[in-house]
Amino acid sequence: MEPVEITAGRLHLRPFGPQDVPAVTRACQDPDIQHFTQVPSPYHAEEARRYVDVHCPSGWASGRRASFAVVDSVSADLLASVELNGIGIRDPAMAEIGYWCAPWARGRGVMTQAVQVVCRWGFATFDLVRIEWYAEVGNIASRRVAEKAGFTVEGVLRQRLAHRGERVDAWIGSLLSTETG
Repeated sequence: MEPVEITAGRLHLRPFGPQDVPAVTRACQDPDIQHFTQVPSPYHAEEARRYVDVHCPSGWASGRRASFAVVDSVSADLLASVELNGIGIRDPAMAEIGYWCAPWARGRGVMTQAVQVVCRWGFATFDLVRIEWYAEVGNIASRRVAEKAGFTVEGVLRQRLAHRGERVDAWIGSLLSTETG
């Protein structure tokens, strides 16, 4: 699959590139990102470089993962990351959404808007029926974004996620193609 770019008003979603390494490195120093995501801790520029040079392009190439840098459409400043992953792996009509928001972009609705944009794109591009969201129980910010983006929280999956060598409970939610506008 060829990488795509999506402009959505104040946000521009595009593939990650080498220019993003400093901002990804800076964002991933955030204690909440390190606590609630799979980013290495401590996080160094080498991890950011590997993310933008290997992880993201390999996802696009395989057609199973679409990773977007969420940037300000005017300044081009990196604000967040949103990824549609597992596209068609377990079921041809399903995928998962994952995201993090840089600390300097929080509280402005950036993440909710980016999630909505990527979900609409995913439904249309891959003929998906369901996009799932998982977050460690206690990740209130992620849950708030998912709910504002239209996801229905369906429950708790016990020990669903492996995180830093331990199994943790996860909230699961979903958004159906019939629920987007």
